[in-house]
Amino acid sequence: MLLAVLAVAALAWWLHREGLLLPNLVRLGGTAAAGLLAVRFLTSGRILAAALAGAIALGWWHWHGKAAGGTQRLASAARLLGVPADAPSEVIWQAWRQKMASAHPDAGGSDDQAQALTAARDLLIGAAEKRRDTSG
Repeated sequence: MLLAVLAVAALAWWLHREGLLLPNLVRLGGTAAAGLLAVRFLTSGRILAAALAGAIALGWWHWHGKAAGGTQRLASAARLLGVPADAPSEVIWQAWRQKMASAHPDAGGSDDQAQALTAARDLLIGAAEKRRDTSG
């Protein structure tokens, strides 16, 4: 039991350090609660209730994963460029140009850095244009 608690604590610490814990807290928490309930039912011999709780845990994981993935990617891209996730296009382009000045391979950076910055820019620009189209 102590090993399981230490493993969960280590996973939570890693998710927090990566910035993935809070955006996925509802997904992880609900899945863990339903999963623990399934284990409890299983250990008490209630197989049908355990299967139902396990199905609920799986459904919760999938249902809440769809929304978190896009938000998480936007937050990661914004963090890479140093802008808010809801920044306008002009701010995103300006931040991208500043970061690319040192990340470009011709300026001593690497291809991987330049590609990551460009992918982050494209993702954030797409989100900004989508916000602009839906608001006006």
